[in-house]
Amino acid sequence: MPSLSEAARRMIADALGAAPRGARGETASRLAARFGVSRATVYRAAAVGGASRPRPPARPEYREWVRIAVRAAHRAPADPVPLDLAIEACIEAGDLPPEAAAMPLSTAHRVRRELGLVQRRRRTHRLNADWPMQAIQVDGSTSNHLRVLRPLPDGDWLLKLHRRPWSARGYKNKPLGPGRTRLQIYGLWDMCTGYTLARYCVARGETSLDTLEFLVWALGGEHGDPRIPLHGAPDDLWCDQGSLFKSEAAGDLLDRLDITLIPGAPHNKERQGGVERPWRTRWARFERALFLRDTDTITLMELNVRLLEYEIRENARRRSRTPVGGRPASRAEAWPALVRGRPADRPLHRLPPDPLATLAREARRWIDSQGHIRWGGREFEVDGWSERRVIAREAVRGEPDRLVVEEIRADGRPPERRHARPLVRRRYGEIRSSARTPLERLLAETAGDPVGTADVWAPRPTAGAPNVASLPARSAPAAPLADPLAVADRYPDLDTAMRAFARLWPHPLSPVNRSLVAERIAEAGCTRSAVSDLAAELLALDVAEGESA
Repeated sequence: MPSLSEAARRMIADALGAAPRGARGETASRLAARFGVSRATVYRAAAVGGASRPRPPARPEYREWVRIAVRAAHRAPADPVPLDLAIEACIEAGDLPPEAAAMPLSTAHRVRRELGLVQRRRRTHRLNADWPMQAIQVDGSTSNHLRVLRPLPDGDWLLKLHRRPWSARGYKNKPLGPGRTRLQIYGLWDMCTGYTLARYCVARGETSLDTLEFLVWALGGEHGDPRIPLHGAPDDLWCDQGSLFKSEAAGDLLDRLDITLIPGAPHNKERQGGVERPWRTRWARFERALFLRDTDTITLMELNVRLLEYEIRENARRRSRTPVGGRPASRAEAWPALVRGRPADRPLHRLPPDPLATLAREARRWIDSQGHIRWGGREFEVDGWSERRVIAREAVRGEPDRLVVEEIRADGRPPERRHARPLVRRRYGEIRSSARTPLERLLAETAGDPVGTADVWAPRPTAGAPNVASLPARSAPAAPLADPLAVADRYPDLDTAMRAFARLWPHPLSPVNRSLVAERIAEAGCTRSAVSDLAAELLALDVAEGESA
């Protein structure tokens, strides 16, 4: 703002002082145009206006009455009780005299403002980040002027501009009913530079899957425009307590990407101000500019192309929140420059290819005695597993029948995973699900053919030699009877014995040595003592070779 000399100030003061009543504003405008300044500068130069001279109050008791009423009004937990109700309650309780009822309500409000007893909105500290992608904010909202008309045959959507803004009754992002869709917009905001990026999608409402798809598109560089430098996995992701925060699958994916999710308190939009502010200014400004086109319809793909161009221009034009080397720079210029200043132990990592392919919802389930498991109202079967608790996981995108179960173990060993396939019920009377064997087909074909009908165990006459005397046969004493309940010192099979040997022998075996060990254990009958003796013998040889070396 240009400064005025002392002579100019005196001239302005004399001109405004000589101006007749009612003509001071016109005189101030003429002087402002003459000196090239604003009217406010003219008034300040003439020392006209300012605070009025204080005067003693006509009813000083009003101040004390208002203090008592304000104390009673703030007994409410959130917003204070209206001042007129608080005054009436204090009069009935005897805290105020009956004369307080004659105090004008407008005067009571004015006295409250003069005393500074008005509850003002608390100002929060400015959010800052030390380097780009240290913290970003993400949020979703509903378009103000664009409505979904119908889907197109190529998979796109046809949209239409409406002059009347969207009427959001209740929660504007609440999912609509089946068959209904709305236009959603998702945006992110970098806390260090203020860099923003947004994208539209058609959905029933705000969902965690749409939010993750937008994040992968924005952070993974899938927009394919070299003018956008923003990419990589952020350290912290700020969001509200919406669908992204409530989704367990999204939380698992962000945890595997080493992204910390930081949710905010309900109805607290101040902490999300970095991304909430553009809903009212930047993206609303973009949508209002669409009315300048000669048509009121546009496809979703064309809309996102224009929104991307709008974001590129805005980031190149607006100033970064953090200067570069002490000098101001645009957000598009500051983002790659400040990324180089990240600590060496916190480099910026790119997103892995197609991270949404690993997005899965999971839950704990029980496999019954028949190997069946229920998931999503359907039954699946797992080969070889029964009566155990597992963690079932289903892919959010991709094959709908792809279900993987993981055994829950408490011994610390790596859990085993198996596929669960949809259960196919057998037809009535069918016992086996596999095809009949050749023997079963032969017996079924010759069921009525009486082959081999003979009584082989019919009594026969004894054909003994008449000249041979019958003597009792000699026999040895009875051998000890083996107890079937006794625990035998042997493993049930060779594979179990080899696994037991692997737990005792700490080194891996080559194929040749493994076959020699298996041959020796099999010759010993797979006994436990043979396995432990062989492991001890090999350990002693290993120790002796180490000492000699």
